[in-house]
Amino acid sequence: MKPLHSRVDAQQLDRAAAMLKVLSHPKRLAIVDLLGKTKGKDNQMSVTDIYQALELPQAIASQHLITLKDRGVLKSTKQGTKIYYSLAVPQLLKVIDTLEDYSSKL
Repeated sequence: MKPLHSRVDAQQLDRAAAMLKVLSHPKRLAIVDLLGKTKGKDNQMSVTDIYQALELPQAIASQHLITLKDRGVLKSTKQGTKIYYSLAVPQLLKVIDTLEDYSSKL
């Protein structure tokens, strides 16, 4: 197989690196994993459900959610006074599963 730099252009590599960088924080990785495994209405969760499930302070969870949304990893919808988040890029679950498999062998 050809090297990655010869298969994709520099902009794609930059976008991929930025995506990996935003996922490099353990709490953000946990949020993406949680949302990817959510069963329910449109695979989405409220901010409250997320911070309670991950046992995070609400302010910390909100900061990570905003970062993930700003980088295009998550999308949100507002229903009344609640904001619901879901994955904008469900394919990231494959990356997380691969990382989980690899890290368990270290």
